[in-house]
Amino acid sequence: MSDNPDPDRLKALAEKLEVAQAVPVHKKHDAGKYSGAGPAWQMVVELTTGMAIGVILGLALDSWTGLAPLFIVVFTLLGFAAGVRVMMQTATAHQKKAEAKALAEKK
Repeated sequence: MSDNPDPDRLKALAEKLEVAQAVPVHKKHDAGKYSGAGPAWQMVVELTTGMAIGVILGLALDSWTGLAPLFIVVFTLLGFAAGVRVMMQTATAHQKKAEAKALAEKK
């Protein structure tokens, strides 16, 4: 090895380092006509989860008390109501977010 490094190799190495250390520019992903699918699926999952929890609690209470159809019906309806309530809160939050975004784009 020589004590004097090759300037051409050093320059090439410096260029490679600059390219490697550069921050990548990401293009904004436009979902287009599917942009509302995420919030819609979130609301479907919230509704389904509320109903599933109600059914599970109803079945457990029915088997524990021996009153077969009573608690499953009551807790399924309560689960549905809870799911709709959470779903409406999510829809309101997404609507406010969209309105704020539209307002910011106007400015």
